[in-house]
Amino acid sequence: MTIRMLLRYSLILFIVSLIACNPKDKAEIEKSASVFDIAQGKASITQSNLNFMKAFKAGDSIGVADSYAKDAKIMPPNRSAILGKIEIKRFISSLMNTSVKDFQLTTINVWGDSSILAEEGTYILADSAETQLDKGEYLVLWKPEAGNWKMFRDIWTSDFLPVDSLPPVDSLPKE
Repeated sequence: MTIRMLLRYSLILFIVSLIACNPKDKAEIEKSASVFDIAQGKASITQSNLNFMKAFKAGDSIGVADSYAKDAKIMPPNRSAILGKIEIKRFISSLMNTSVKDFQLTTINVWGDSSILAEEGTYILADSAETQLDKGEYLVLWKPEAGNWKMFRDIWTSDFLPVDSLPPVDSLPKE
């Protein structure tokens, strides 16, 4: 192949690449790549909450803890924050050893993007006779982990739970 032909092919490839990558097409590609489907995020949170409630009702603290990210933190009312999936599982297990047998979650709204979602909702704790033991509001930050949305930060407030009714963190059983 002569240098002249090589230059000609190079020029043709350069022109084709310029035409193929015009600014309008580039903007459309970037826009479609950055679009996040909030409805899909909400659906994922709804499914995770259903799994959480089902596991709690079954007394499965490991199943409940699986809803949380590895580096999650929960902030229960009137208690110190609890960090990490293992400590969260211990707390949930301790809670399950009380009269609390049902944990109902109701999502009010979800906001966010592909990197983090915020969920606002209400909760009800009940015993095995479905008597309401507590109710309140919560905020959860969700983050993607291993292809799923996991709870990263979880804080809730009680509408009527007395300060001393939850087990103290230092009395939780050790693994």
